[in-house]
This record gives sequence, structure tokens and C-alpha cells, in this order.
Amino acid sequence: MARASLIVYQPIDVFKEKMEYWKRYINFYEQYWGGPTSPYGVWFGTEYQTFRKAISHHLGIDEDEIEDCFFMKDERGNYYIVPLRTSEKESQVLYSENYIPLYWFVPFRDEEKRSFYTPWGFGSISYHTKIALAIDRLEEADSIVRGVIGASDYAVDPFVLPVLKDMDSGIGYLKSWLYDFDSSGYLVLNYGEICSFIHPSMIQNERSVKDIWEVLYLLREGDTKGAQLKLEVLIEKWSDIRRRASGEIDSKFTIQ
Repeated sequence: MARASLIVYQPIDVFKEKMEYWKRYINFYEQYWGGPTSPYGVWFGTEYQTFRKAISHHLGIDEDEIEDCFFMKDERGNYYIVPLRTSEKESQVLYSENYIPLYWFVPFRDEEKRSFYTPWGFGSISYHTKIALAIDRLEEADSIVRGVIGASDYAVDPFVLPVLKDMDSGIGYLKSWLYDFDSSGYLVLNYGEICSFIHPSMIQNERSVKDIWEVLYLLREGDTKGAQLKLEVLIEKWSDIRRRASGEIDSKFTIQ
């Protein structure tokens, strides 16, 4: 199984009741540690247990009171965090197993892509954007998709229509989810282990964000045939990745 994630980083001052705790947690991490507090890192051996003992001593609290987070810092030095001990309702992280839903690409733009190498040796991909921008893009896509669906079922190719209806539902869900968070925060799409099932030669050329927006713009222009052709390629690509990640077909290129 491989997982991708969609992550909301909120400004640290949103967490008023625990802001001092998170500041001390981050300060300790930055001064004394080099292990992960991001979704891209990995703890080896007993590193995590050692970290918890050390921060417990530093903060003067029991280990079972330690709460962890992911955090990031912007160019102005402002911190954004993702508390990891939260209820499902409050969760700032969505997961997808073995593939990435097409509507997850909608909040981003191609130029927001970041590529890097993971501790396991394979290349990986993430996209970063502000939540306010993500919501604007979801609204734009929603307008396009609803306009096409609402025109007439008969005006849309039978292949395209169910895909658009699924996207409409997914876009609506993401909008509802993001509205609960501070719009000055960040939204991050992390391909995670999914990248180990994308051929190494294709990592740099993986442009599903660009592809989905090309589909949307073709639909807006009324070119449903062109949109269908691009959708077919995109869907087949992610179907192949899903089959590899789920073990339905063999993958021989898990490490670059």
C-alpha cells in the first residue's frame, strides 16, 4: 500500500490555547534535532523514542503528554503547523491509498510543483499553495464543471459525464473542508510513496496538475472531444499507478 496526502498547515497563532507549547516544541526541534517533523522524513530505529524522551525532559512533561506536529516556516519567518493528535473532524490531513483523486490536483498550479529525493532513494513530488488561492481555484473549476454538467446530459460525451460528476462531488468536498481553516495557511499535496510506483524517467515529467487544468479549460471552451482525449490519458495513467501500488501488476522500478 502507498499513500498520498493533502495537508493543511495553519498559522501557529490559530492555536491560541497551545501556542506556547507548539513554540517550545518547534524551538527544541530546530535547536537540537534533525529528524522529521514533516511528512517527507522518516524515523530510523529508535530515533523517535529517543526524541520523545529528550523533548519530554526539555519541556518538563510526561512522555504520554507529548503532542507532535508537522511544521513549516515561510520566507518571513512565520510558522505553520499540523497537529497530529486530532479528531477525524478536525483533521488537517486527508489520505488516499494507491492513487491520487483527480480533484486533488485542482487547487494547485503547475509552477507550484516541487521535486526532491526521499530517504528511501526514490524521487518524490509535492505542490504547495496558499489556502486562499486553493479555494479560488476550486471555485473556478466548480463553475466550469457545473456549467458543463448543467448544460445538458446529452451535450456531454458519455465518457466525460460521470468523470465530471465525480469531480464535482470531490471539489465540493474539498471546498467544504478548506473553509474550516484559516485562509492564510498553506495547502500541500504530497505524492508520498505513490512516487515509488511512477517510472523514474517519468517523475520529472509528471504534470497531472497541468493536465487537469488543460481539461478544464478545454471544457470551458466547449471542446469536449479534446477534454475527453486528455481525460482518457490521465485516467489510464493513474489506473496504471493504482494497479502497481495495489500489487495487481508487478512494479520493477521502486528505487531510482
